[in-house]
Amino acid sequence: MISEVLAVSLPAAVVVILAWRKPWRRRNDDLIVMEAWLETFSPDSYLPMLRLVEPLDANFLLRHRGPEAAARYRRTQRRMLREYLHRLSSDFNRLHAVATDSALRARSDQDGSSLALVEEKMEFIFSMWSIEARLLLSEILPSVVNLRPLLANVDELTAKARALSRRRLEFRVS
Repeated sequence: MISEVLAVSLPAAVVVILAWRKPWRRRNDDLIVMEAWLETFSPDSYLPMLRLVEPLDANFLLRHRGPEAAARYRRTQRRMLREYLHRLSSDFNRLHAVATDSALRARSDQDGSSLALVEEKMEFIFSMWSIEARLLLSEILPSVVNLRPLLANVDELTAKARALSRRRLEFRVS
């Protein structure tokens, strides 16, 4: 008898808890926080990454301190660059979430922004893979990593997310 009551009440309690949480309310709160973050976000904070891929410092160390110091410095550069890339990826995903949600909530998609967002996401992913592969190979065969297309992609998405967010807010007000 007790096991039957538990068998019925446990699933009922789970359903009540899930219904009580109101995930749609939390999603709206998250969107408001994300839009506030979007207004303060600056892609320029990633410009120091460009210095990390330049070989000038490592070449200087190679000439003046030797190959061990240069190799140690390159490892440090790669580690710092990977940290930047991890943060950049997180910020890109936030931007993409805001832009996608704003595009979905907009009343129309006349300019094809939804498809453009998918293309930008794929371009970003392939750029990240390319950079990660070059960083991995640079331990064996040093090569120059070009970060400018990746940063340009983030700039474009930032502008698009802000425009879509403002357009969605204009539709909500009107």
